[in-house]
Amino acid sequence: MVRFSYRLAPALIALGAWGVWKPAAATAQAPRRNEIRIAPVATGEERTSQANLWVLEVYTKPMRLIPIELTDPKTGEKKLEYVWYITYRTLPRKTNERIDPKDPENQFDEPVSPPLFIPEFTLVVTDNDRNEIYSDQVIPEALAAINKREKTIYKSSVSVVGPLPEANDPGAGNDHAIQGVAMWRGINPDADRYTVYMTGFSNGIRKVNGPDGEPIIQTKTIMEKYIRRGDRFNQSEVEIELLGEPEWIYR
Repeated sequence: MVRFSYRLAPALIALGAWGVWKPAAATAQAPRRNEIRIAPVATGEERTSQANLWVLEVYTKPMRLIPIELTDPKTGEKKLEYVWYITYRTLPRKTNERIDPKDPENQFDEPVSPPLFIPEFTLVVTDNDRNEIYSDQVIPEALAAINKREKTIYKSSVSVVGPLPEANDPGAGNDHAIQGVAMWRGINPDADRYTVYMTGFSNGIRKVNGPDGEPIIQTKTIMEKYIRRGDRFNQSEVEIELLGEPEWIYR
């Protein structure tokens, strides 16, 4: 029996609607200030095994944190907390590549047209074998403060959910870009290393054998690794550094 994880929702819902996108050429839009471009990479093996594969072009800013007076939903009292967040914008790009209709198709669910964008973000503390896991949250008070600080209207991971816009040409404008923000609270301030996993930016999936020999489904995911050289007494995004380049992985 195939095992399914909650992380599969974006890929399984959106599967079966668009063609493949290869990494954009030199005509791609230049990143804005402080942005990191994550090219829409798709290998030949992926294109062969999943003819309807789509991969979005993604731009993220480095992880930041902001002190916010958050309201306790139980007591109504406000308490100062540090909210960690990553802003992003993403958009589909057209490709001139054509898929051979005879190629095998990895079909796990009924097609949805247009595909749905359902992002999900998970932050994992990885140092000292802590392996603490934090899911992205909707924090209205923090969202308002982040939008004011960044001078941009970002949507939460709930309000941003919806059909993907029509793909435009590589190098075209960003009229169809989706802009969102992932937010976390209660992050361990004593940790030094963090890994962020971002799903929903591709419908790529693959089946592999798990440790017990049973098949499991993995989702095409963006992975970003960070290190923070401060401590609980020195909480500042200046201390948060991206380790290497973001990567597309299956998880």
